[in-house]
Amino acid sequence: MYLIPRYFFKSRYVKPPKEIGNNEYEPVKTINGEDPFNIIREFGKKYSALKCPHAQFTEAKDDFVEGDLSYLPLTKEYLNTPISITWENGESVNVNYKIYRETASVSNSNEKLKQGIRKPLTEEETKDIINTKKALDENDRITRKFTSKDNNIHCTLSVNGVNTLVVRSFDTEVKESYEETISNCIDLFDSNNYPIQVIFPKNGGGYSIYSQWIEKILSPYDDVNYIVSLRESDYTKHVLKTGFAVNLYDPKTCQQRRSKWTSIIPIINSFPLGGWYSNPNIIKYGDVEHKVTQPSIEVFPKMKLMKHPRKPTEIVVYTDSFCYSACSLVTKGLKEWGGAILVGFDGDPYGKDEEFEVGLSPTDVIESVPLLPHIWMGVYGYNLGISFGEKYRYNYEYNETIPREFLTDMIDERVNIYQFSNYKINEFEEETKKIIEKYKTKCNPKNKRLVKRDSICDNEINIEHGHGGYECGDNGEWSSKCVLAYCDSGYKFDYINNKCIKGICSSGMPIMTVNLVMIILGIITLIL
Repeated sequence: MYLIPRYFFKSRYVKPPKEIGNNEYEPVKTINGEDPFNIIREFGKKYSALKCPHAQFTEAKDDFVEGDLSYLPLTKEYLNTPISITWENGESVNVNYKIYRETASVSNSNEKLKQGIRKPLTEEETKDIINTKKALDENDRITRKFTSKDNNIHCTLSVNGVNTLVVRSFDTEVKESYEETISNCIDLFDSNNYPIQVIFPKNGGGYSIYSQWIEKILSPYDDVNYIVSLRESDYTKHVLKTGFAVNLYDPKTCQQRRSKWTSIIPIINSFPLGGWYSNPNIIKYGDVEHKVTQPSIEVFPKMKLMKHPRKPTEIVVYTDSFCYSACSLVTKGLKEWGGAILVGFDGDPYGKDEEFEVGLSPTDVIESVPLLPHIWMGVYGYNLGISFGEKYRYNYEYNETIPREFLTDMIDERVNIYQFSNYKINEFEEETKKIIEKYKTKCNPKNKRLVKRDSICDNEINIEHGHGGYECGDNGEWSSKCVLAYCDSGYKFDYINNKCIKGICSSGMPIMTVNLVMIILGIITLIL
């Protein structure tokens, strides 16, 4: 571990201790007398809200250096305690935290409210995002590139023969540019036969329609109509009646749960929601009752997809485990359907690979809960959000009781790349080429959902509308056993009963309907 001196913060010059500058290339031996990795590890355990150790570490290594006190419950005593740093060469220095107060104007506060409950970016993250175009322009190995105006999504093609898609967030305020970039990336991937690598660095979530779209682009036979139940409460009822329910459909009939948007006539908004809400499912956890609505689905609309999609073993998806909410819906979806090779980067360098989750908290979040009129929290930049929509795995009996948020999905591979930067795209490409080559003969024996697709297996499995592939053997090599891998468009892969079933909502819904209620998903933080 190394400490790099910083001389500017929020455009202000700062003067770090000379010892830090002198030892920029010297490994740190201890912090407060302990192993520096363990200090960060324990900081993450204590102050991070994330449950995965690797995600905790990814978040803590930045929060330890630069954290927002609106999110970190640090005591005055802790902040006043000096931090003692010792390098391998024996030199040492004591440093202290400094408090930086940023006063937000009312207009800036309103802007924050529009952004949901996301943590502010660190200085380094902000710098890397702003310099996206510069970094890509300086990379002489990149031949083609497309970038959204907010730099939240971009794609490239390089002379290494690898397509790259980087998604920093599924949130955007420049919708036209964001969607145009996705469309351009689809055309770019269709223009060649090279493998695709996808990187989700510090992705804190965003709009579910974009997470559905990205997964469907990568793995077009995946079912991305999310199965969701809503936690029963007066607030949930209010939100549903005033618009949210328009995006929910009955999974067995594809009938819209509520066909009216907010009306100027109050009595219309007071109409009952129906039996799917008034007759909730009651799930018992011990002696605790948990009431949720009967399951609904969030239908993916018809949107542009690839004409020449890759096989799952030709797609490598990189996650830092922090991959949150809408981001985790993509990674967990690809893992559940066997749509790509999931690879971990960043995280705890000495952590266990078997504890490296592909993503966390795939739960619907209402980004702005109305506050009481006399509480002027907005003036100070505060906002109140609430999670209330529980997602479930694809059981077409629709009787799952454990939300996906509490089910772990682990990576297939791990690479030694830490702290994403646009200048590291070439490093990812080299790792991708190694992984793609490896998966021509080998595989992850713990992941039976990822198969080596081959049309030869179609006749052997003999399942109507089904297509097959070779299952991964327990020895970590592709076996000769053919299994059902996916179903024709318009059909769903019922992997529990190993058959293809007709998809009631498979044709998608008109995009104009869904765009009215783009659901924000867990933009709690982008800071790592």
